[in-house]
Amino acid sequence: MKTHHLATPLALLSLLSSAAMSQAPAGHPLAVGLRFSATRAQTVPGTCCFYLEGGAADAALPVLPHVSAALEAAGGTTKLVPGTTRGLSVITLFAGPRYTQPLGRHLSFAGQALFGAARGFDADFSTAAGTADTATAFGMALGGYAEYQLSRSLRLRVAQVDYVQTNLPNGVDNRQRNIRLGAGITFALPLPQSRR
Repeated sequence: MKTHHLATPLALLSLLSSAAMSQAPAGHPLAVGLRFSATRAQTVPGTCCFYLEGGAADAALPVLPHVSAALEAAGGTTKLVPGTTRGLSVITLFAGPRYTQPLGRHLSFAGQALFGAARGFDADFSTAAGTADTATAFGMALGGYAEYQLSRSLRLRVAQVDYVQTNLPNGVDNRQRNIRLGAGITFALPLPQSRR
């Protein structure tokens, strides 16, 4: 993966995490989530549709009482893209802000805007020089989820919905506008308290 594509999520995570470590609200844990996902995708604009099946892991470090710095690594694959003789695998590394709003004792909702890099492989990517088996490009995920608290340290991520855009070369407009659905679990890990 080209290093300049990694610079955005890593720089954002570094900035937000350093601020979080110095100002993390007392009693707010580090959230670490694992989930299964299915991404509805298109080969090129105007065609429909296939699914990338996979999973994701994310972590969120509190910065303010409702705001966290989030980092997400996700991946999905399909054996055959319609209209081609190849499959497709995509991995993403995104970072950005997450806002969480509790609703009652056990339910909470969150929204996030994540930006970073997407790496596609095991496919044909149309470029000016012909086709390539791999490609790396900018990507982003805008969305949110609902969680239900099962215990102090475990939450059920009931549903997550994201609009995911990647800019991998496709020979038309070099944009993939996808919808990703997911569900899973989140662990709440206590952060060490600074002594002042």
